[in-house]
Amino acid sequence: MKIKRSFSILAGTLVAILTVCTINQPKQVNASVFQKTTVPRKFRGTWYGYDYQKKLKAFKITSSKIVLAGYGDSAIKSRTYKYTNRAHNSHADYSSHQLIKCRGNRMLMSYPMGENSAAYVANNRRKLYVGINTWVDTYYKSKAAAQKNHYADRKRSRILKLFKLVWQ
Repeated sequence: MKIKRSFSILAGTLVAILTVCTINQPKQVNASVFQKTTVPRKFRGTWYGYDYQKKLKAFKITSSKIVLAGYGDSAIKSRTYKYTNRAHNSHADYSSHQLIKCRGNRMLMSYPMGENSAAYVANNRRKLYVGINTWVDTYYKSKAAAQKNHYADRKRSRILKLFKLVWQ
């Protein structure tokens, strides 16, 4: 009788523990998937370029956030994390995690479950080429250079050359 009673108490306790564990399953991604990182100094600063309404605009890249035309939004709070396959394939909040992976003058940028973009710094940090989708945007460190080179950057003859430069 005592064996049946202790067995039923043990089984009841086990069922209660399993029920609590299945109800309290974490819905968020494991924090170890995302590792905070900073944007390298060569990419940081205020970059000038034209947005998609053909207006000259200043875009800022800080140590923890990237805002460029077509890539980041200044109104959304976001943070940069290391780009890994686990982080890219996770189902985290799309807008709050910017993933980056740097190598030399190139930086691969992405959002979880999103498209990849690439950035390339040239001319002693005076130009920043950013490849988003199939188009390459050019940003400059000064407003005057952005205005001067805007029409030259729109020529499609340079696009293939720039596309290979950014995505190599």
